[in-house]
Amino acid sequence: MLATSTARVRLGGAPRRAPRARGRARTRHALVLTRAAASGGGGGDDVDENGGERRPSTASSTSALSLLCPLLKVFSGGDAAAPRNRALEVTTSGLASMSRMPHGVTVDAECAERAPSSHHPSRRIVLYEFEACPFCRRVREALTQLDLSVEVRPCPKDARVHRAEVEALGGKQSFPFLVDPNGDGGDGVAMYESEDIVRYLYANYGNGAAVPETILSTTALTGWMPTLLRAGRGMTRYATAPEFGRAEDDDDGGGGGGGGRRPLTLYNYEGNQFARLAREALCELEIPYVLANAGKGSPRRAELTALDPGASVPYLIDPNTGTKLGESEEIVGYLFRTYGGEGAVAVAAGGAE
Repeated sequence: MLATSTARVRLGGAPRRAPRARGRARTRHALVLTRAAASGGGGGDDVDENGGERRPSTASSTSALSLLCPLLKVFSGGDAAAPRNRALEVTTSGLASMSRMPHGVTVDAECAERAPSSHHPSRRIVLYEFEACPFCRRVREALTQLDLSVEVRPCPKDARVHRAEVEALGGKQSFPFLVDPNGDGGDGVAMYESEDIVRYLYANYGNGAAVPETILSTTALTGWMPTLLRAGRGMTRYATAPEFGRAEDDDDGGGGGGGGRRPLTLYNYEGNQFARLAREALCELEIPYVLANAGKGSPRRAELTALDPGASVPYLIDPNTGTKLGESEEIVGYLFRTYGGEGAVAVAAGGAE
């Protein structure tokens, strides 16, 4: 049985880039941090070396993943920026999608029918996660089915920015970590634990849709399959990638002041095998981006068509360079050339497999 405890931290508007030195985040209003802790057990869940959550029901799955991660890195196919075997990439990603069917593909009917304004909360929800984590995956599946657009701040191993943000906001590096600045009457709500996050999102944005219990119950059985099939892609930060340099005044992914870069936008749905390839690259480069979910039945597909007739997911928009791309292979290559640093450019120039 779980008891819920709350603590308050301070946050300015939506989550911002953490300071280099650890310290209190800049303040403007209070954020309620909801932690799930075992009754009488004290301090919440343990955190494994990869930042995954560890509830009693999922601890064995996470422990196995933490043991496999070093092996996955060895078999991940070498330098992430190098040209890849396209057939192998598409096949393994397709099998990864099949292993989690039908989750993260189709928008729940109740969500497809709601008012368009409810697809875009007044302030954007922020999700700290990394692509290879099974527990982060179940949250992304729920976001697709809820047809919610959120800002993703990737937290791969060796992250330079976003893991420190999570620790500054919540007190530990555990993932996924969700911040909803619209919650608690506008004061904001933050929480760890993927099951709590999924239930919270359905309660607040589901428009009456029932929580898909199979998303929760199957994670320990098949949630790790995409991680294995993709050999740990989307798990570790690319070594030569410089810090993204996000615009400090860009709270909600809109026009950033402060001279920094603005988050990219990726039209996506979780179960799409090609979108996965783009998300992996964004994670490995620690690039913040707006995850514009456009699953089957989503009104957002019309939005995408208006932007680029004939476009389908994945579709990447980079407001920093004016680039728009609709093919996963082009997206991955572009991201590493543009944001991977000199090392990635040199590797990418080495020739195709």
